[in-house]
Amino acid sequence: MPVTVRQAGREDLPAIIAIEEASFSVPWSHQSLAAELDNPVAKYYVLEGETGQVLGYADVWLIADEGQLANIAIHPSARGHGYGETLLRTAMEALFQDGCTSMFLEVRQSNAPAQGLYRKLGYEGVAVRKDYYSQPVEDACIMQCQKENYQWFSHSR
Repeated sequence: MPVTVRQAGREDLPAIIAIEEASFSVPWSHQSLAAELDNPVAKYYVLEGETGQVLGYADVWLIADEGQLANIAIHPSARGHGYGETLLRTAMEALFQDGCTSMFLEVRQSNAPAQGLYRKLGYEGVAVRKDYYSQPVEDACIMQCQKENYQWFSHSR
């Protein structure tokens, strides 16, 4: 199915909340998700299907020259089609074009599919945050991708 990625707006908040709640055992609050739309360091993206339905979202921050993947999720019914990669690449490339030199993220130690995607894009594990997640309690793997290690799409550069 053809998809597009665009910057998120207030009108996308109900879909973002629904995806967040379907994706995480401890979802961000509605207030936190809404506040990200006004966060001056955040760029919020949504991935739309061909009929305009929001299938996923990504929230990235750029502070000085460092990027942070604050949150990303694809609706459970839309997983397994490469949409997460498309969404994350779009967000990362936008930050790199805005002066980002490295990206960071946290991911559950048990989330092998996500870690596989991040490694494919050039991320490496750099540290562990003990007991970072709750429900269930689990360590977070902190991963970093230097701009020069990012695996660009063949048509990008």
